[in-house]
Amino acid sequence: MTGAELARALLARWWVIGLVLLTGFGLVAGAFDPGGATWLGVPLFLAVAGAAVVDARLRLAGRTAPRPLFVLEGPLLWLVGAYLLIRAAGGYGPHLFPLVIGLLAWLVATFPRSTWIKVAATAGAIELGLTLAGRQDFANLLIHGIVVSGAAFGLLRLSRAEAFRRRLEAEQARAADDSVRKEKARGFGLLTAQAPSLSSLPGLAEMGDRPTVGRMALDHLDRAFSLELEMLRHALGLSAAVVLWHDREHGTLAVRGYTGDGQLADGPYPDGAGIPGSALRDGGEVAVAPLHEGAGGLPYRGASPRGVGAVLAVAIPAEAGGRPVGVLCVDRARAERWADSEREVVRTAARKLALDVSAWQRLKHTDTEATTISRICVGLSTLNGALGMEQAAAAALAAVRVLVHPQLAVLSIVRGGAHVVLRAEGDGAERLAGLHFSSEEGLVGKAIAHGRPLPVNGTWKGTQGVFTATDRLEGMRSLTIIPLTKGEGGPMGALTVASRAEGAFGDRQQEVLALIAAQVAVKLDLAEAHEQIREMATTDGLTGLANHRVFQQAFDNLLSRAERQASPLCLLLIDIDHFKRLNDTYGHPFGDVVLRGVARVQAAAVRKVDLAARYGGEEFALLVEGSGEDGGRRLAERIRSEVEGLRFDHERGPVSVTLSVGIAAYPADGASKTELIDRADKALYHAKEAGRNQAIAWSDLATP
Repeated sequence: MTGAELARALLARWWVIGLVLLTGFGLVAGAFDPGGATWLGVPLFLAVAGAAVVDARLRLAGRTAPRPLFVLEGPLLWLVGAYLLIRAAGGYGPHLFPLVIGLLAWLVATFPRSTWIKVAATAGAIELGLTLAGRQDFANLLIHGIVVSGAAFGLLRLSRAEAFRRRLEAEQARAADDSVRKEKARGFGLLTAQAPSLSSLPGLAEMGDRPTVGRMALDHLDRAFSLELEMLRHALGLSAAVVLWHDREHGTLAVRGYTGDGQLADGPYPDGAGIPGSALRDGGEVAVAPLHEGAGGLPYRGASPRGVGAVLAVAIPAEAGGRPVGVLCVDRARAERWADSEREVVRTAARKLALDVSAWQRLKHTDTEATTISRICVGLSTLNGALGMEQAAAAALAAVRVLVHPQLAVLSIVRGGAHVVLRAEGDGAERLAGLHFSSEEGLVGKAIAHGRPLPVNGTWKGTQGVFTATDRLEGMRSLTIIPLTKGEGGPMGALTVASRAEGAFGDRQQEVLALIAAQVAVKLDLAEAHEQIREMATTDGLTGLANHRVFQQAFDNLLSRAERQASPLCLLLIDIDHFKRLNDTYGHPFGDVVLRGVARVQAAAVRKVDLAARYGGEEFALLVEGSGEDGGRRLAERIRSEVEGLRFDHERGPVSVTLSVGIAAYPADGASKTELIDRADKALYHAKEAGRNQAIAWSDLATP
């Protein structure tokens, strides 16, 4: 790594901390005091304000910056900003000191100890520096320390009060409820990715607020199971009826529905325990009557159930066959044997429970598929509606972020043998925007060279450079790089996505990314072709200068602007001397070489605001904005001199050419385009008649 690269890397990671340190120095040095060094104070004030705005936007968006002390940067910026305002206020500064008091107290009450201690130490260093520099007396230092400490202690105690604890308990209760729902959904096979916020793609925002099918399924199954068990209980005179759902991952039976005359024992229960475990293991039913007093075998009733005379446990079948998904267990006080009709009722109820769950599983799967397809269709339609490469890149990454939810998405293209980041969005995108890197660098280059996605399994440990040797995307745990190829198979670029979550890009996400990548490749290929067609329509194919049509349009625009702004405009018509003789002597291919060489001199001589065009044949036209006749003469002479010094190699020996130039200026030589072109052409004709290899202005002809 070169010294410049090391300096840029250090600046990217530590610029905010450096700004805080520099601002602290400025505070102690008096740069922000009234009458202080404004050359230092004003730039630092603007820099701190800008950094605070950027930091606030990142935090409000829930994002982070790839810097080691990002958590600490915001509080430090707020602190030095508060001190900056206090010092700038002069005599009113003491009235603003509550800003520091409130900030430090709030940080102590809400931020981790490791953060607020560093901020408090920074405040102490600033206070001590101001005292040692004679900008405040020792009494102020002591008072500030006491007031800040007291406020911080008081707010810390307040944050631990009963009201705060109640809010925390409510949040914990909601989190616990969500955890229970998630566990139930997983057990029922309903836990699939929910639709995220879709407002980032037009046409999908209206889908974002509807209730999820998974939540509706859980609510329905709770009610359906309760009604089913109540009907069984009343129809068969039961003491209790319970649905125990099998969790194969943890080897347990969890209660998913209960009605009865007693309290349930704490669960979940081992899936091999007692009578329900036997029914689950055999996949059939177990009937016990009479059940002796105090006998075990009913985990939901506790170790020694009382008042139970008969038990019937029926396995709940899986709809597609295979191992049962749970057990329906019923018991009653009467010690009579279970009649065949009673057993058939319980079997039917078990099948009904399985059917309810299966129906919602199918509906959830269908909803997930439909939502995914809708999102993909809208994402691709947005991509297909984009015009130009920049718009196509923006639409592509918007679709990727909505459909796959990565923390970072990057679209890079191959240009001139190197890769260029066309667009980057997400964590760390700022440092990647516009990045140029070699085709041999990083995993992106390897993915394109091999023509297949990398890494193979999508996991990422940050051991290699992704774009350049130093871009390891530390903190990411999943990475996928999908090559983009043109229609004929040539490399075009790559789509790179990364996530902080492990296993974020499974088979489904890979399919979606491959689909997007294919569409992006087609769109970028078309956009590139359109740009080439547009360039061909405006550029002379031989010389690369603007063509005659563009010259005419540009002349109208520049002349209108010159009229509005009362500024000059100069026209140069340039002709290669004896060009027909050159073509006849050396051939037209060599004449084309000369045309291109003369065009390069003109293109290099004009500014970006000017225009160099091929007017026709061996004749060229230059429009020089904001320049009168004198400026036109200087430019004409420079071009004429440079072309005269060119040597074009031919098998017969070196060949040189000269130019004749005609000049007309607005407004001195004419007010209309037609008039200026006519007078520049006449000046050009006179230059050729007078011996060629010279520049003549219209004013030279008009002067007696």
